[in-house]
Amino acid sequence: MLLLTGSILAQKNVDSPFARYGIGNLENRGAFRTLAMGGISSGIRDNLTLNYLTPASYSSIDTASFIFDFGIDVATIGLKNGPDKYFSTDMNFTHLMIGFPIMRNWGVSAGVVPYSDGFYEISQIITPDDEGDEIVGDVADYHKGIGGYQKFFVGTAFSPLRYFSAGVNFYVLFGEINRYNESVFTEDNNYFNTRKTYTHTMRGIGYDASVQFMLPMADKWFINAGLTMSPGTNLNTTNDTLILRYSNIQTSGLAFDTLYKNVADSKSFIPQTFRGGISFGRKEKFTFGLDAVYSRWSEASLPGSSGTYADALSLHTGAEFIPDKYSNYNFFDRVEYRMGCRYSESYALFAGSQVKEYGITFGAGIPMRRSRSRVSMFIDLSQRGSPEGDLFRETRISVGASLDLFDYWFLKPKYD
Repeated sequence: MLLLTGSILAQKNVDSPFARYGIGNLENRGAFRTLAMGGISSGIRDNLTLNYLTPASYSSIDTASFIFDFGIDVATIGLKNGPDKYFSTDMNFTHLMIGFPIMRNWGVSAGVVPYSDGFYEISQIITPDDEGDEIVGDVADYHKGIGGYQKFFVGTAFSPLRYFSAGVNFYVLFGEINRYNESVFTEDNNYFNTRKTYTHTMRGIGYDASVQFMLPMADKWFINAGLTMSPGTNLNTTNDTLILRYSNIQTSGLAFDTLYKNVADSKSFIPQTFRGGISFGRKEKFTFGLDAVYSRWSEASLPGSSGTYADALSLHTGAEFIPDKYSNYNFFDRVEYRMGCRYSESYALFAGSQVKEYGITFGAGIPMRRSRSRVSMFIDLSQRGSPEGDLFRETRISVGASLDLFDYWFLKPKYD
C-alpha cells in the first residue's frame, strides 16, 4: 500500500520545454521488458510479463501463480539552443502492477502507471531600450510547469479458443499540471511584479480493448499478432486561474494583491488511439516484434491548455535473445538480452510542425536464483528537436530497473 501511494504521488521531474503545451510530454509506457525492446507490445504474450498495453495478454498468466512488478528509473535531459545548454536529472518510482489468474486461460491485472508529465522551466532576461522606455532596469520572465497525469487500471482477459484471446482494461485517468508565468523587475523595487498561475486538473474513466491471435508452430516456434483500440474519452476538467501582483518589499501592505481569480469547469477530450503489431520467434530463445501506434490528436479538446494538435504516429521494433534459459553452468547464458528502436511524432505542433523523436533501447532480464522472478533493466537513448531556430534539441537518457516477483499460490512444497 505504501508503494501504491508513492506511485500515485511520484512525477518525473526533468525539465523539458516541449512539456509546456497540451497535457505535457506523453510518457514511454510499457513494462520494462517491452520498453527495452523498443516499446513493442501487441505480439508480446508471456506468463512472466504484465503487458498492460495489450490487455489480451493477461490470459497467458499461469494457473495458481502471482506476479508483482514495480520499478524505478533515472532520467537525464540535455537541452541545447544555439550556444545555450541546460541539464536536469531526476529519479522516480514509475509503476506498480500485480497480476494473477482466475482460472485457466483467464487472467486479471491491476496497477498504477504514468501517462504524461508537465515539468519545464524557462527563464529569460529582457533588457529594455534606454530611449523613451519608462521601464527601469532588466525584467526577468519565468515560466515553470510541474505535475502530470497517471492511470490506475484494472483489466482482464479470457482465451476461449486456443489461438485467440480478448481483453480489456478499465482505467481512471487523473492528475493536474500547474503552470506559472512571472515577470519580475529585478533592479527596481518601486514596480509591482506579476505572477500568473494556471492549474489544469483532469479526471475521468475510460477503457482499452484488445485481441491477440496466436499461431504456435513446430519446435516451439510461434507467431503472435495483436490489436488494441482506445476510444476517445471525455474527462471532467477544472481550470483555476489566479493572477497576482506583488512588491519585492515584503513589508509593504501591498506585498500581494489578487488581480484576477476564476475557476471554470469543462470537459476535455482525449482522442482515439490504435495499436497493432506482430511478433515471432522461438519460445524461451528468441523474440522479434514490430508495432505501430496511431493517435487522432487533431480531434483533441483540452480547455485551459495552449497548443495546436495533430495526428501522431509512432513505430517500434525490438528483439530479445536468451542463449540458454536453463543453463546450470553459465549465469550469462540465462540472461535475457534485449534491444530495439523507435520513432515517434509529437501530438502538439511546435513552430508550426510536428517534432520527430528517435530512440534506441537496450536491456536485460536478470534471473534470480532458484526462482522465476527476475530483475528487468533498460536503457533508453532518444533525441528530438533542433538546436537551431525556434526549437531546442533535447537529448534524453533513461535508465530503469524493475523487480518482477513471481510466485505460486496454494502449492505446498514436499521438501524443505
